[in-house]
This record gives sequence, structure tokens and C-alpha cells, in this order.
Amino acid sequence: MSMTQPKTRVAVLFGGRSTEHEISVITALQVMDAFDVTRYEIIPVYIDSDGRWLTGDLLRKRENYPLSTESARTVRPVRLVAEYGARLEYANAGGGWFSKADPVIPVDLYFPAFHGTFGEDGCIQGLLEWIGAPYTGSGPRAASVGMNKYASKRLLAAHGAPVLPDLLITSRDWDPNAAHLVTQRILQELSFPLMVKPCNLGSSIAISSAHTEEQLMISLAGAFAFDDQVLVEPLLQDMYELNVSVLNGAPPRASAIERPRRDNALLTFEDKYMRGGKKKGGRSEGMASLQRDLNPADVPAETLAGVRDCAIAAFTALDCRGLVRFDFLVDKSNGRFYFNEVNVLPGSFAYYLWEKAEPRLSFTELLTTLAEQALEDHKARRRIRRGVESRVLGH
Repeated sequence: MSMTQPKTRVAVLFGGRSTEHEISVITALQVMDAFDVTRYEIIPVYIDSDGRWLTGDLLRKRENYPLSTESARTVRPVRLVAEYGARLEYANAGGGWFSKADPVIPVDLYFPAFHGTFGEDGCIQGLLEWIGAPYTGSGPRAASVGMNKYASKRLLAAHGAPVLPDLLITSRDWDPNAAHLVTQRILQELSFPLMVKPCNLGSSIAISSAHTEEQLMISLAGAFAFDDQVLVEPLLQDMYELNVSVLNGAPPRASAIERPRRDNALLTFEDKYMRGGKKKGGRSEGMASLQRDLNPADVPAETLAGVRDCAIAAFTALDCRGLVRFDFLVDKSNGRFYFNEVNVLPGSFAYYLWEKAEPRLSFTELLTTLAEQALEDHKARRRIRRGVESRVLGH
């Protein structure tokens, strides 16, 4: 890179109004630390739990979270200008301490590092598309379908992916005072043991198992506290999980495959984020904290190959961009694997899987690849015609 060429200005968006807010903060801090500082200038843009957009150098330090009243005074509120382009503005540039500062913050690329509602589900992607801003990751359609476990299963099943049977229960169907009617409906189609999970959340939040009708009622009530759609599936009694990341390309390429270790029948939030060996000072490092076996030698080669091929095919079927992670369940009794869910913005961006891939990609190289791809994709999308010549309004 030429010494005179300006750095690409990347706004890393994170936090948000989601139950996965803290996981997003961890992911974003890892991303900002790993970017190539010789090529990129990083602008932290933190969205707090109330939806306020903030920027400032102290947002780069983990010890400043959660923001205290004092530290909150040293960050600056910003807003995304709802006009075509990629502009941020200081929200208070018209007066006060910063009245002499340039109100505009030029941004070349937006890097969403959200997890969960409003950030991973297509909302922020749709906003960025609307204003014509370049951004990393999948577009609104892939993000919204990928976030919904039921929708992604139906789409990928239509493309031949193996999936477990399921039943979708919505808040319109759920009456806690008549829970037995809902459970009876479920048991007409599915048998115990069952797995119950919110349809539109990640990080294993509110996922539980049920072996009796009473447990099923409790599990449904717990899941509906976090979502208005709940998915019920058979619980494989003797299973393990395999996860693989896929990176955009021609063709897309797959990372190393991980088998997470867990302390429970289901992989819990605590297994993912609160335990494991990769911690600093006893603190969670996001998905990097998870104990895992990489490319496990005791898993049949045909199973690993099948999972890898299915993930690459699913990446194309969902019209994903950037980097995603696909999670699978494997039934030990017969060796069959099933698509479980897709994470269009995986925790820690699955960098630990690419550091063990062939060929290897460091976290910094992975981020550079994502940034370069996003800018090229944006140029390609701008060449698509969005209108036609018409004289309708002239008549």
C-alpha cells in the first residue's frame, strides 16, 4: 500500500438493543484490535441498550463497559444521516463543547458486529442498503431468514439439507392459562424428549429440554419471555454438534470444523461464553472461550465432508455474503447429521476456525478479506439499475 494512500475508514457498529448486547461488545473489541492499522482507521460506534449511538476512544477499552455516568460524558452521540451515502454526523455539533468541530464523520465502510435482534436480523442491513452505504456481511434477506430458525430450516430443506422435524408456536397460539392445550397440540405431532428454543435468538438463550408435559409448559413459558415465536424439535438423546464457518468467494470456502464441548445435554449460554480455557483474567472472550475439538479425528471423514459440503451449499442457497457459521447436530446412534441454525454474524467472527483452516487465515487477514469483499460487492450492486425511464408523471 502506498504511503500516500489514505487509510480506509471503517465504522464498527456494535452493542444494540438485544439480549446479546454484551456478546456483541466482546466481538467488536476483538475486531477493532485485530484490524490492520496500516490500512484501516477504526471508528467505534457503540449503540447502547437505549438505542443511542455513541463514539469515542474509550469505547475501544473493555474495562469501560458498562459505561459509567462519568465515562458516558466523554463519548459523543452520533447519528446516521438518512440520505444516500455513508455519512455519520455528531449529534450535538451545532453547539456546546464541540461546536467548532466538523460535524461530519466520513466513513468508507460499515462493519456490523451485532448479535441478535435489530443487528443480526436484517434491520441494520436494510437501513444501510437504503442509504447506499457499503457494509460487510450478508444483506437484509439472508440476515432476516438466517436469524429465523424456522424460516432458514424450511428454505434449506427445500434445497435438500437434512433437518429435524419441528413445530412453530407463535404468541397468538400461546395462552399461559391454557398451556395444556398447546402442549397437547405439540404432542400430537412430536414425542418426548423435546427441545424448545426461541425462534429468533442466538447464543443459546432460553433453550431448554423437556421430558414431561409439565417441563414442556415451563420451557414454552421461558422461551416466550424472549421471543414471540418458539420452535419445538425432537431432542436427540445422544448427540454432538459440529460447526463450520463459510467465507464468500468463487467458490465459497469452508473453515476448520469444531466440535464444541459442553457440560450439559444442550450447549448452553454458560458453556459458550462463561467457561473455557481462552480467557484473559478470568473474563469471557466470547465464542473463543468455548472449549472445542478442532477437526476432531474421531468423527468419520464422510461426516466432516458432508457437513462442509452442506454448509457451502447453504451459503449459496441463502444468498449469504461475507462470513457466516453453520451449526449442525449429529445423532450418534446412526451418524446422521442435521442442519441446526446459521449465524450470519457469528460470535468472534469464528476467527479461531480460520486460524486452523487450510490455507490458514489470521484474524487480521480475515478482516481484510471481509473489508475488501464488501467494497467490491458495493461497487457491483451500484451497477444494478434501480429505475427505468418513464413519462407516467408527465401525463
